[in-house]
Amino acid sequence: MARAAADRASIFQGILENKKTVFWICLGYARDFIEAEELAQEVFFKAWAKIDSLRDPERHREWLFRMARNVCLDHLKKQRLRKLIQGSSLEYDRDERTPETRAIYRDELRLLKEAVRSLPKKLKETFILRGYGELSYREIAAILEIKEGTVMSRLNEAREKIKSRMRGQIHERKH
Repeated sequence: MARAAADRASIFQGILENKKTVFWICLGYARDFIEAEELAQEVFFKAWAKIDSLRDPERHREWLFRMARNVCLDHLKKQRLRKLIQGSSLEYDRDERTPETRAIYRDELRLLKEAVRSLPKKLKETFILRGYGELSYREIAAILEIKEGTVMSRLNEAREKIKSRMRGQIHERKH
């Protein structure tokens, strides 16, 4: 029994090494840093509670990131949020930016978040896992239960749609 508890603690320690990535995945779905932190905490509570269901400890990252995605999606359903990535409270380096560059940065960030929010669900999820979670194609494929080639094509399509939408918004401002 003591060995099982030690193994469980050891596996969970490996899971905790992914705190930053889980937070960024949650931030991709959340409205702000506080909500993302709360979601990430929920992910780790669930991971601890369900650690015995982890069949292959070597694949704990995929298991954890899938759990993060599911916790976030469940949260959105409960809140009846229809759009992901609402609002922004992303931090910027106040020391190195002038008020003008901070304003430009905030505006560009808002445009980017609007563009991501406008993506179809499948593209949005793939983009969030890659862009916010910084996951590999293989990890994203495992989490979404799709092929790596599908991940690559979804990311390419998402990037093109984001670029197109942002160009359009910038063009509208100039005219």
